[in-house]
Amino acid sequence: MPSRRLPNTQVTVLRTLTAARDAWKQFPTDRLITSAHWAKLDDAAPASFLNRLLKETGDVQTALAAQAPATSALTEAIDRLALHISHFHQVYDLGVARGVFTAAGRAHYDRDFTASTLPDLSTIPAILAAGARIAPGEAARATAEGAAHVPMALPGAAQVAALHADAAAKRAASETAKLTTDTEQGQAAGLYPEAHALAVSILNTVEFQLSERPELDAPGRRRIARAWGAVYVNDDGTVSEEPVPQP
Repeated sequence: MPSRRLPNTQVTVLRTLTAARDAWKQFPTDRLITSAHWAKLDDAAPASFLNRLLKETGDVQTALAAQAPATSALTEAIDRLALHISHFHQVYDLGVARGVFTAAGRAHYDRDFTASTLPDLSTIPAILAAGARIAPGEAARATAEGAAHVPMALPGAAQVAALHADAAAKRAASETAKLTTDTEQGQAAGLYPEAHALAVSILNTVEFQLSERPELDAPGRRRIARAWGAVYVNDDGTVSEEPVPQP
């Protein structure tokens, strides 16, 4: 026998409340919830609870929509920067092997002069930190080496610095977007306990009202209750959808 499943997520709670709101307007002569319930669902009242919940839920979706491209842009910028940092140090090391650059020059980029490995590029902070060291390091090496200085190229320090600035800006934009999303999700979550309690109260009221109608059989009561947001599941967990009897 199908049993009622109470809403237990933000999505299912919102679905229940909007269904009850629509049923109130669709069945004006057979309303199964109270006027106190309706006051919280009334879409004509800007400050009604459901309108506030819908706004907060919509704000979350808007924030997520803005966060997604910001995150994607950051990922692309960080990947480009990490690649150029890696190539910068690899090219420098190859130059050391050829005698073009000195091993001691690695120290200007915060590397040990005997370094045989590249800087840590495993995280976004590590990549940004490594990228920030290259332009100042190149300038310091130029000062230290004087006329003997051979600038790094392919990539040059200026190119890495430009990519670092771009990645840093995109990280700031991504963090701002994430903070906005977190804030909106927190505000929506703050309404959830009241929304859940309201949904349960509505469904309990609907079932009670229908239980007082002896002319209806159990499938008939469930069919009506579904219009008000109730969901019934079978013993195997599948959603129960009973057909309307044919004349």
